[in-house]
Amino acid sequence: MDVSEKFSNEYNVEINFSFVGYNRISKIVNRTNADIVIAPKKYNLFGVNTVSTLEKSGLVSDCKPFVKRVPVIVVKKNSDINSLEDLNGKIVVLVDQNKYHTPGGCLGNDIVEKEKINAIIVYTSPKNLIEVVKEGKADATIMWLDTVNEGDDIRIIPIERYELQLYIAIVNKDEDIERYVNYLLNHKEDFGKYGWW
Repeated sequence: MDVSEKFSNEYNVEINFSFVGYNRISKIVNRTNADIVIAPKKYNLFGVNTVSTLEKSGLVSDCKPFVKRVPVIVVKKNSDINSLEDLNGKIVVLVDQNKYHTPGGCLGNDIVEKEKINAIIVYTSPKNLIEVVKEGKADATIMWLDTVNEGDDIRIIPIERYELQLYIAIVNKDEDIERYVNYLLNHKEDFGKYGWW
């Protein structure tokens, strides 16, 4: 049972979710359609400043750091790759953004570009990234930790300098909303099993 469901059952409060991209959140959120927002204040890699924009608009009554999404390099267990710098000259598989536009799918592409990594790039779907590495058709891929199931045949290397800090921003403040936010903050460790730190 996830944290929100536990809270809902314990306090008899209905919780509804909407999932939209970070850039879109700051354009569509208002006091009538959201009580809280979980998003970054600012994340330079993607050029988003969701919570900062909502704060500037006067829509945020309170804001607290929540969890971090961590990008990782995924390699075979016996690989000699241990850092982004080690990707130079290697074969790196990334999401084909022309065919598969998924939230966060541009992560690897953006990091490779920002770091000016000189690698041989192979493109595939988000679902095939790890398989291509496991099959030896690429030396590595870059993705969010929460999308990886580490197994006997792969190893993950966190890229801490590109961590994405998420915040909980309260738009409409009332007793149930504050209780829910505090409940989430007091159960942050439960999100670790999903790869959120």
